[in-house]
Amino acid sequence: MTTTKSSHDDDSLDFGKVEREAKSMVDYDERYWLENSAKFRAVEQRVASYDEFREIVMAAHLKPLEKEDKISSMGVFTQVWNQSALKNPQKDGNYSNGNPDTSDMTNHSTVKVPKTGQEFLQHWKRECKTLEQKRHFIMAIGSVKIQELFQIEINGGLLGEFVDCLLHDFDESETKCVIELLESLSKSQRFSLALAFLSKKEKENLAALFEELCKLQHSQESIELKERVAVLKTLYRV
Repeated sequence: MTTTKSSHDDDSLDFGKVEREAKSMVDYDERYWLENSAKFRAVEQRVASYDEFREIVMAAHLKPLEKEDKISSMGVFTQVWNQSALKNPQKDGNYSNGNPDTSDMTNHSTVKVPKTGQEFLQHWKRECKTLEQKRHFIMAIGSVKIQELFQIEINGGLLGEFVDCLLHDFDESETKCVIELLESLSKSQRFSLALAFLSKKEKENLAALFEELCKLQHSQESIELKERVAVLKTLYRV
């Protein structure tokens, strides 16, 4: 009886996948250094407020439009940075330009999981117009994927926005999920930097969120959760 030896030639290598992963790593590294430079530049300029500082950092990767750029590209840009749209969504929950309403966001099965932190940020700014939409989106992504996406840095001032949406309409039934998300975020390599740039209001919301997390009913599971909350309070300096 003879056997056929397998060779490395039999193994199929997906060069397209390797190329995409390499490009993603390059893009992420480039974005990090752009944002890092923007932080130092904002400090040197002595910006008037934290919001102005964050806008400078979040816009670090944007490039001026060339003459041949299409008008449609400008439309995408205004949607991402339209602060009035972010702060004043329509009361009935419906949005123009095809944006989903809150009821669509509650269906977690329809959420497309982003592959990179940049993809997450794009969806966060373009599609999640309200705190409730943001909350459902981050809940749908889950703590494991969040840790993967932000293992290096929680970029663009997102930490404060995460805190705001997790505090919004807090439900005790989701306590464990919130704790897991906070744990994942705290494992980011540059977590302390993100924490340092929280605004005064965001720090107040963070304290309020931990107050909600501490309101656990007495049970065996709640004892374990309270211990995890105590650890998180130290990590988040609450």
